[in-house]
Amino acid sequence: MPIYNIAGLNILINPLSAEIKKRLLPYIANSDSFDFEVKVSQSEIADYIANSKENCSSFAAENTLIFTKICNKILEEYDGFFFHSSSLMLQNEGYVFTAVSGTGKSTHTALWRKLFREKVVMINDDKPIIRKKDGVFCVYGTPWMGKSDIGNNVKAPVKAVYILQRGEENSVERVKTGEVFKNILEATVVPSDRKNMEKLLKLLDEFFSSVLLFRLTCNMDIEAAQIAYNASQNTEATLLD
Repeated sequence: MPIYNIAGLNILINPLSAEIKKRLLPYIANSDSFDFEVKVSQSEIADYIANSKENCSSFAAENTLIFTKICNKILEEYDGFFFHSSSLMLQNEGYVFTAVSGTGKSTHTALWRKLFREKVVMINDDKPIIRKKDGVFCVYGTPWMGKSDIGNNVKAPVKAVYILQRGEENSVERVKTGEVFKNILEATVVPSDRKNMEKLLKLLDEFFSSVLLFRLTCNMDIEAAQIAYNASQNTEATLLD
């Protein structure tokens, strides 16, 4: 069975779907050892489809089940959590942008790519994993990248997180975790059991105490990216050289 390196962990997975095998291929690990195994059975896929409120293919069911099991295991044992966001790397630092679906996360990160060009590396456009390793919170690319399918098998220490909202004018303000806690919880999966809920809350508290947190009101002008970047540098910075 193949082993894949996802979020800095070697995971043994044997996908049933050829589409999922193709999706996972860039993450294949050059290793014979693994940290944990993820299995999805045909009966689990059938149950998922039967309980789905929308039409769901076998591929979509297996895809979701694999990702969910990986995220649950990482939360339980490896100090990490799923964070619904678009994330990028600039000068080896991670920038994370979250908002409710349809707000424009992908549109905004596209502005960063337009502004900083080849200096920007997209980490993941929809479903990155944030994990604390050696005391540092990093954002990791995963094979699950949303409709745009934009991302890379890379990681970066997180410098700033932005809570996005649409507006006519561009503005950014530093906020405390409590001010946007509802937005934060909406961007992750809240565990049903108390033990893992307490673990998630502890990780979120540590994470947002260690990074810059902003509320970003933005339009579709490239100025929005410049303003967001400037705020993270705490200076009226111009374009990178």
